[in-house]
Amino acid sequence: MAANENNRPLLKVEGLKQYFRVNAGYTVKAVENVSFQIYPGETYGLVGESGSGKSTIGRSVIRLYQPTGGTIYFNGMDISKKMGKDTQKALRTQMQMIFQDPMASLNPRKKVGDIIGEGLDIHHTCESSREREAKIKEILAKVGLAPEHASRYPHQFSGGQRQRVGIARALIMNPKLIIADECISALDVSIQAQVVNLMKDIQEETKTAYLFIAHDLSMVKYISHRIGVLHLGHLLETGTTEEIFERPIHPYTRSLLSAIPAPNPVVEKSRVAESYDYKTSGIDYSQGTEHLVSGSHYVKCTDEEFHRWCR
Repeated sequence: MAANENNRPLLKVEGLKQYFRVNAGYTVKAVENVSFQIYPGETYGLVGESGSGKSTIGRSVIRLYQPTGGTIYFNGMDISKKMGKDTQKALRTQMQMIFQDPMASLNPRKKVGDIIGEGLDIHHTCESSREREAKIKEILAKVGLAPEHASRYPHQFSGGQRQRVGIARALIMNPKLIIADECISALDVSIQAQVVNLMKDIQEETKTAYLFIAHDLSMVKYISHRIGVLHLGHLLETGTTEEIFERPIHPYTRSLLSAIPAPNPVVEKSRVAESYDYKTSGIDYSQGTEHLVSGSHYVKCTDEEFHRWCR
């Protein structure tokens, strides 16, 4: 589902800042003044190199971190500050997360059925154990696992199967938004395709929105409706998948896209990757403002840089 003016955003992040104080004299500014929106039923891809702040944004949005500054609105509720019981319960049931490492995020001492059903138990959404068991079997089937898998432990599964368990755990609460934090990076390429296709199929069926955090640009292009490019905690460029891939404006975005290997060996042989070094680029991220390129395509830069890049 594409964003449009008549559609109210499901998630609205405005001026998000996330700082981590290391000691009395040093603070890490992991995320600096980031703003974006996610609409119902769409996938927003967040890309950037390691350490750019992608996972930090995901954890701030789901409130694993207390945001240093800015506001986060989810389904019309302000979740960036201290929340009341009703708001907190709505957040915990309507927003879920799929973590990067499928083994580290699953309790090795619990059976898969109990891992998946933990959200149902905490929020008391089932009236009987029979209803709980039926929901667990239904969600296992949806992610391509068998009902008997509920009685097994995480170490008895392959990496792809464990990630399916993580997806099932997120889906069983029937959330409006799922934050997928590098959820395919630890998997083999063939398994990555299976998991991403599964996520697309589930989205078509349930209309769940995704914040898809990754550094694999080819996979982001395949699954995302809109993309945001992050570097050093700053959101430099955002737009639809076509706008970002067909007309990248920011030098950092161009360098990222030029690094994608081409499947054709003839084309790959002549591919030239653009180099980008923030320290020598003369660009100051803190001085830039959002400039509209076209449609929903925005780039963060100064007026002078915008006119120079868009010539």
